Amino acid sequence: MNPDTLAAGNGAVPSYLAIILDQPAMGPEWKSWLTHELALRRVLLGTDGAIEDAATLIGFFRFLEPQECEAVLRAANIEVHARECPWAGPVRGALGWDGAGSVEDLLRSFLPSLIRLGRGPLIRTEDGAHREPLRRVAFSLDNLTGKFGFEDGEALLSRSSDYLEYARHEAQAALARAGIEAQISVIETAHNPLRIWGPVSRNGKEVSETVLRDLSMTLWAFDWSCLRNVTFW
Repeated sequence: MNPDTLAAGNGAVPSYLAIILDQPAMGPEWKSWLTHELALRRVLLGTDGAIEDAATLIGFFRFLEPQECEAVLRAANIEVHARECPWAGPVRGALGWDGAGSVEDLLRSFLPSLIRLGRGPLIRTEDGAHREPLRRVAFSLDNLTGKFGFEDGEALLSRSSDYLEYARHEAQAALARAGIEAQISVIETAHNPLRIWGPVSRNGKEVSETVLRDLSMTLWAFDWSCLRNVTFW
């Protein structure tokens, strides 16, 4: 990827970009919304361009406008599949940053919060390498059987009733395709809100929940593996 793509914008080339996708709660002022939401998570975007996590300096940032973002995406040949997700929308802009601390500092709160709020690709501008934290993710159906399923609920996009009903419907459909009879309940206050309550059966006979391990479903969800690949950062 050619760094001049960004240099033609309003500032120096940031080492990383997080593409920010539209969401209903965002409103017309996405920068103010993002700044406020990050502050609620103890990550402060200062007027001097500093990023602080719990009063520790972790980097420096600048915002990018949609036109700059689209130019970066074209130059790096990145297709934003998350735009197809009903719980994300068009590109509103990006937050670009350079780290000023350790990778551990970034991973503590800043990057998890930015992924959850922004939902778009994360791009390393040096070479155009990128990760898509919001995508269609395959899950084993045994995630429906324990309180720590779906990465303790952290893989799920939202606790909104429409998203959880979508997830419940997809899980119920996956069970039906496999000939499994079980009832999935939604408990919004639980760590894992999607749980099978009651017996699991096939052809009218109760079976062990272990049969679910080899069955899968696909959901629009967060793929947190991008944070485990420390070489990307």
